Amino acid sequence: MPDASWGCCPMPQASCCEDKVHCCPHGTSCDLAHARCLTATGTHPLAKKIPAQRTDRTGILCPDGRSLCPDGSTCCELPSGQYGCCPIPNAICCSDHLHCCPEGTVCDLVLSKCLSKDSATDLLTKLPAHTVQDVKCDGEVSCPDDYTCCRLQSGAWGCCPFVQGVCCEDHVHCCPAGFKCNRGKGTCEEEGRQLSWVEQAPARLSSSLPRATERDVPCDNTTSCPPFNTCCRLLSGEWGCCPVPEATCCSDHQHCCPQGYTCVSGGHCQKGNEVVAGLEKRPARRTSLAQPRAMGCDQHTSCPVGQTCCLSVGGGWACCQLPHAVCCEDRQHCCPAGYTCNVKARTCEKEVDAAHRAIHLTLGPPVGVGNVQCGEGRFCHDNQTCCRDSRGGWACCPFPQGVCCADQRHCCPAGFHCGNKGAKCLRREAMPWDTPLRNPAPRPLL
Repeated sequence: MPDASWGCCPMPQASCCEDKVHCCPHGTSCDLAHARCLTATGTHPLAKKIPAQRTDRTGILCPDGRSLCPDGSTCCELPSGQYGCCPIPNAICCSDHLHCCPEGTVCDLVLSKCLSKDSATDLLTKLPAHTVQDVKCDGEVSCPDDYTCCRLQSGAWGCCPFVQGVCCEDHVHCCPAGFKCNRGKGTCEEEGRQLSWVEQAPARLSSSLPRATERDVPCDNTTSCPPFNTCCRLLSGEWGCCPVPEATCCSDHQHCCPQGYTCVSGGHCQKGNEVVAGLEKRPARRTSLAQPRAMGCDQHTSCPVGQTCCLSVGGGWACCQLPHAVCCEDRQHCCPAGYTCNVKARTCEKEVDAAHRAIHLTLGPPVGVGNVQCGEGRFCHDNQTCCRDSRGGWACCPFPQGVCCADQRHCCPAGFHCGNKGAKCLRREAMPWDTPLRNPAPRPLL
């Protein structure tokens, strides 16, 4: 429409006229000078568009680009590899992929608590996220969510990687909402702003479930970007999608540039003397179509997507029911990513930052003053712990059953251990082993 909003042409697969007011039937061209639609066999009157109805979608889009959580919640990955919703904002997603904790706390999966300096609260359980629907171009084809359907030169549908994108007249490129296509320069322009226009990707056949296609760009074993995109890392470390092929990923992990451009300061792209605005990346999506080629253990055996190949006791392969898991040395168990196996204790353990700083030791009082006897004529008060100091004498740690650090200058509360430099107390988060490894059924890789 003239005000840059969307309008509806009252006929299928119509041609939108340049005046942004009228449209013509499929296969005709607009003749605005004579207010008609031209075909090889005759003319038709111009049709007038009507304003489109806005559909409001509130919520938080998860990194897979397809799961939606309510406002005021947090996206957290589930054991299945899909996303769930923690019912509080800025939450901490626990490593069991089932629970979450408020911001500023630490997950204690052994005690089933969220720990902070002053309190301990129960773990929160995640809720399933809603699946975001694709953008329908017609009854047969669709584009990924937050894309725009545009006609290609062949007359088929293409996908522009912008919400309410502007379809350029060459039927090859498109621009973000509010921009105008400049065919002469090959750019998108808006009130002095200029960026390189983007080539559309072919639309895909609609399906009841979002699936990866052969044309999708794989980022890793479980994440992909739409066709003609480029995988780039985001600030979070997750994969993002740059909406142009063979793009340059900028070091700020927020922008990317078209092929042939270099990233410059301020989020811009430069080629020679031409400087255009950098493109913003979008989160990559987790592929829902199993890709045995990517998840293969060897050329004969593979595990389902979302699981990890581990060597078994018999020397073959087994499947850990967790993504990116750590295979234990007993070849019978596995642990979540980020944990280490404690085979003797039969637990998965991970060091997490604690709420306590290491405390300096204090000199113990002489004989008879305190109640905790250290030796060599030294005592500490009740609820303190005797520790050897750096001079070989005794000092007092102000915690009952405290842990004496190796630097002989600091100590930590019970249940913690000293960091390498002695200035921080770390707590080892442990969780019991779950189901042991399962033997996969050997199957040919595709």
